[in-house]
Amino acid sequence: MIKKISLLLIVLITITLSCERDDICAEATATTPHLIIRFHDASNITATKTVRSLSVIGEGNSTNIVFNTVTDSIVLPLRFQNEGEITTTRFELKKDTDYDTDTDVNTNSNTDIIEVVYTPQFIYVSRACGYKSIFNDASLDIESDTNNWIINRDILNTRIDNENAAHIILYH
Repeated sequence: MIKKISLLLIVLITITLSCERDDICAEATATTPHLIIRFHDASNITATKTVRSLSVIGEGNSTNIVFNTVTDSIVLPLRFQNEGEITTTRFELKKDTDYDTDTDVNTNSNTDIIEVVYTPQFIYVSRACGYKSIFNDASLDIESDTNNWIINRDILNTRIDNENAAHIILYH
């Protein structure tokens, strides 16, 4: 009986000691950050300004990232394939996505397209978490059309490596 208990204790101690703290990726561990965009008033650049009925979709996708929301900021995912390769992600930002409920037709919307260009860099986090991406040399262009609602932009941080603050301001 003592041999069985001793054997069981040895097995339990061996299992406990063979597990490493790294085997589980903690929820608080920083992962690949999203792009944070704040909206400001074009006539008072220090003041935030909400966008009515904002919908955002990544170009080439059918799923909305943001849908019919009133907000003064958005969080957008950036694509990445190869480390060190200049990458472009385009988003359609549609404001005033109001629908006529009788005809199910969008009546007053205005869509602007933004293009975010950056270079992904992969950073090793841990054995359990693997790698995360950060984005260097970020820039943003607003595609010009006959009725842009986004007037201008400011790049606050060209390195997207956390989600602690806005990276870009869009003025409308």
